[in-house]
Amino acid sequence: MRIALRVFVTLTLLLVGISLGRAYDRDETVLTVQVSSADHELQEGYFSLGDQVTLMVKPGSDLYRFLARQRGRKVKIQLQESSGPELSRLER
Repeated sequence: MRIALRVFVTLTLLLVGISLGRAYDRDETVLTVQVSSADHELQEGYFSLGDQVTLMVKPGSDLYRFLARQRGRKVKIQLQESSGPELSRLER
């Protein structure tokens, strides 16, 4: 289940990059989007990133807590090619 969630989040962020971002020569893109979620969506783990993307995360996870704190704020998302397998993490 945890692997499926990571795959879903990764694919969603990739689609965000393709639809909203500008690709740089260094095989990366940086997006600035506003995080929003209605109260009933928040309870279920749904967050909107800008106008075109809805992200579903597991309630109680680190990513969920981060997005819940950022509701109503703009966040910067950086997508870049990974050189190898890594554990996902939130940097504060």
